[in-house]
Amino acid sequence: MSVVSVASVVVAVVLLSGVFIASAHSRVGLPAMVGFVALGCAIAALDPDLLTAVSPGVATNLSYFALAMILFDGGLHTTPARVRRAFWPAMSLATLGVLVQSAIMTALAHAVLRLPWLSCAMLGVAASSTDAASVFSALGNTSLRERLADVLEVESGTNDPMTFFLMTVLIDLARIGGSGMHPVDVAVLFVEQMGVGLGVGLVAGYLGRKLLSVARLDTPGLYPAVTLAMALLSFGVAQSMSGSGFLAVYLTGVAMAVARMQERLAVLRFHEGLAWIVQIVMFVVLGFFLVPRDFADVAVPGLLLACGAIFVARPAAVWLTTLFFRLSADERWFIAWAGLRGAAPIVLVLFAVEAHVQGYIALVEVIFFVVLVSALVQGMTVQWFAEKLGLVQATPSESMCELLAVAREAAVVVPIEVAPGSPSAGKRLRDLAFPADTLCYAVVRDGKAVVPRGSTRIRAGDHLLVLAHEGAVGDLERLFREDQVGRAEALP
Repeated sequence: MSVVSVASVVVAVVLLSGVFIASAHSRVGLPAMVGFVALGCAIAALDPDLLTAVSPGVATNLSYFALAMILFDGGLHTTPARVRRAFWPAMSLATLGVLVQSAIMTALAHAVLRLPWLSCAMLGVAASSTDAASVFSALGNTSLRERLADVLEVESGTNDPMTFFLMTVLIDLARIGGSGMHPVDVAVLFVEQMGVGLGVGLVAGYLGRKLLSVARLDTPGLYPAVTLAMALLSFGVAQSMSGSGFLAVYLTGVAMAVARMQERLAVLRFHEGLAWIVQIVMFVVLGFFLVPRDFADVAVPGLLLACGAIFVARPAAVWLTTLFFRLSADERWFIAWAGLRGAAPIVLVLFAVEAHVQGYIALVEVIFFVVLVSALVQGMTVQWFAEKLGLVQATPSESMCELLAVAREAAVVVPIEVAPGSPSAGKRLRDLAFPADTLCYAVVRDGKAVVPRGSTRIRAGDHLLVLAHEGAVGDLERLFREDQVGRAEALP
């Protein structure tokens, strides 16, 4: 078999296995991330030569792309209004909170591992990155209070740039021998990375929003191509300008979340699917570097540091950095417990591997231990904890996508443009003899949507969107025979 054939089969097996693991996790309760990593371990055990083909550098670059796509998907689901609502507590957690957690974890790592302070600082920074995607995956269909969910999502979208900045500083210190980096240089680097990331993200988001609002593409599948292109452009330009590509791509998604675009649901589902695909591949590849038999050597220090991260560092950071914000004690305790670790800590430690920092093998094993313990302990209890504290709100038992999937089986949408001189023009909706099993659910007038009522008068040039059973389409065409009746299409 050719290399391409073998690679195709391997990728297919990985994706199918990942889909099965992701589907099973909601029923079994085991976090999907643990299953993905275990799959990577199993593949590496079957083919030990993988580590020569997939170096830490390759894994890091792949993870960069995956994290960018995950952050962009998160941004698309986080509107600017949600960012404003959660901005100050989320920013405090993503900046000061990361510093507090990093300091505590550095001290704990030095006490437990007895490694040099610089190596321990890298572990401390890596262990301070949280992942909201893991939180909401663990919550399933349980819906948190709006502001609480906003704080967690915005924090997770903005703490990655902070942790990557700190790791960059530490790697630079390691390369110059731990001395010679002036605080002013660190401040300039921070402003450069965050400023470039902020500027590129907002500009790319504005351009993407404008492009989507005016685009009239013939094929619906081209809209996700536009959003994907803007995400890649934002990330790539920011990185090439020595800025934070993660901050840029997240802000691009946030800015484009309010764009008036055709095929919005198709775009959102595309990026949700892409985020799952890259998440599966990323965790499987990161699992290549995990050697389960070595866990016995780091079990005790790993467990101590995992407990320190979960029960000491994260709660202390949350309480200290949200002290002056209007959050209840229950909300603070939940934010502390919901600080699940994801892929970012492992990717950050791979920097230490590339830099050959002293004790880097121990750092990799310990950070894997911390991430897996966090996923198991917090991931399997976060839903119970939210319900126990009364922080959930009632939501439909089925998701919007699932409800639409059921609805599209039995209904279609018929677009109708009211022609000048039409008998329907000037009439109220309730005066039109709409066939049974039909409903006019929207009127588009002068580029704006009008929610219709029975008293709404129809004007020439109006576009009616009529929800109808397939058997009633012919009756609609006869009723509006003097108007422009479009082709009946399934719900998006």
